[in-house]
Amino acid sequence: MGLAKRFIDRHVIITGAGGGIGEGIARRFAAEGAKVTVADIDEAKGKKVAAGLKAAGVQAIFVHMDVTSEESIKAGIETAVGAFGPLQVAVSNAGISETEASALEISSEQWDRVYAINTKGSFMFSRACAQNMIDNDVKGAIVTVSSIMGRSAKNMTGAYASSKSAVIMFTRSLAKSLAPMGIRVNNLAPGMVATDLYKPVEQEMMMEKDSFVPWVIEQSIASGNLLVPRIGQPEDMAAAVAFLASDEASYITAQSLSVDGGMDWSW
Repeated sequence: MGLAKRFIDRHVIITGAGGGIGEGIARRFAAEGAKVTVADIDEAKGKKVAAGLKAAGVQAIFVHMDVTSEESIKAGIETAVGAFGPLQVAVSNAGISETEASALEISSEQWDRVYAINTKGSFMFSRACAQNMIDNDVKGAIVTVSSIMGRSAKNMTGAYASSKSAVIMFTRSLAKSLAPMGIRVNNLAPGMVATDLYKPVEQEMMMEKDSFVPWVIEQSIASGNLLVPRIGQPEDMAAAVAFLASDEASYITAQSLSVDGGMDWSW
């Protein structure tokens, strides 16, 4: 049985869609009939994803977007709207982790970079998309992406955890501001998903490439702190984002949904 086509002819824009969770989200919306704008700072990766979608018969474009620049965000949205019309759904997914993990070790410059992308970038992008919806009288949906680390900080998440916690709070604030316009705003808090996000942590801990997430999952399973005993996949996150953006979630706003296999971060 195929996927429901809940987004036929709806314009969806996703940041950080050149790989990982963002690519999974782009593919999910495409499979459900959306017109997809792939936004990313990495042109090679973003163009590859958009090209793959178009080859499959999807209406898709790539736009270069640096979420730390308000001008870049506005330009990217203008290009997207010029191609596919007003935005109906916006997904703020772009994010990074730090390379100096401990709160005692991270430099103020690295702290600022993490916040510039994860928190301020998400804020500026979400607000710009909301303005496009307001200008076109679209009762749309915005989904931000944080992390379950935004609920329980660990030693190796000096800036990352607090930046993602801030995303959850501004999501709720934005939802309250946009409610009178009929725009819903929710948040996805992913658990452990095998993406490039954890490369800096692996380097900091001197671990082998792509070994950090499996190690955390193994420890969590052994301790009984992971109720669904496997690594999360981009497709798991994409399914939750699509639900939050769909009409099926029309009575849901200002919420943060953890998609983490029931992980207990007490380890």
